[in-house]
Amino acid sequence: MSKRKTLRILAGLPVMATLVAAMTVMPSGDAAAAQWPQRPVRLVVPFAPGGSNDLIARKLADILNQQTGQSFIVENRAGAGGVVGANYVAGAKADGYTFLFISSSLATSAAVQKTPYDVKTAFDAVSLVASAPFVVLTRKDFPAKDINELINYARKNPGKINFGSAGLGDSSQMATELFANKADIKMQAVGYQGIAPAQLDLVAGRLDMIITTMASIRGTAADELPKLAFTGNQREPDFPDVPTVKEATGLDYVVQVWWGVFGPKGVDATSRDALNQAIHNAISTDDFASFLRSVGARPTPSTAQELQALLASDVDQWTETAERAGIRAK
Repeated sequence: MSKRKTLRILAGLPVMATLVAAMTVMPSGDAAAAQWPQRPVRLVVPFAPGGSNDLIARKLADILNQQTGQSFIVENRAGAGGVVGANYVAGAKADGYTFLFISSSLATSAAVQKTPYDVKTAFDAVSLVASAPFVVLTRKDFPAKDINELINYARKNPGKINFGSAGLGDSSQMATELFANKADIKMQAVGYQGIAPAQLDLVAGRLDMIITTMASIRGTAADELPKLAFTGNQREPDFPDVPTVKEATGLDYVVQVWWGVFGPKGVDATSRDALNQAIHNAISTDDFASFLRSVGARPTPSTAQELQALLASDVDQWTETAERAGIRAK
């Protein structure tokens, strides 16, 4: 990843007196960045406490607190699949002290419902923080024992397999619908108010399968269920015997969930750049990397421009997936 070029506005001044005067009147970009933050920074998480967004945001905030000496406060504003909290940040003052911490559900929710903001233009990206593949889970007594057997079973029994998700437009639902499209199979979606109750029904045998994240199942009974495949582009170090969907089936199917930070449109550039660097410093620590690995994710730094482009690309992909699957909020 390329490093951001730093603007040095005082370079090349001819005499020391001019340099000193200029530094007194206008600090350099580096100095201005060093002055931020001067007061507590809010990281708005648009989901309830306890989920992967909340857990990762709080770990990031703890490390940012330590590194900057300033408070980073996680504020949960849940509702409408993340839209309530996202809309709050979209309308917040763009002074560099209110940011949105959210997963790729920012894109999936906009693909299936009308939001009060234009997701592609309402936010200024800051940086990616982490990413992770999904994992394909089935109930213990499901007839298929690997991903190819699951596809074959679904083709012979169209519409018979039911899968759980955390609700309309949830990233797990969209990942499953895309899988069904790529595999040319039909399955029945069952929506829940969150992924945890869906996982409980899978454990109880009332569902056939779920495509979810390791962050959602670690430490739960669902972690003991059969893992047929991961959805990334390489095998997971902690599960070397579990293939990826693409590797096992040849399908052009690679899907990951990501978590990132956004500010409201027009957010102060100095604070955005300083936060980008602070995030990179935080997620490069062994402490953060170890935490992410414990929840099946990995540090994923980026430039602001890379995250902005990823969001736009994801919105397009998930909108197409939703249209093909006939998914749309009433």
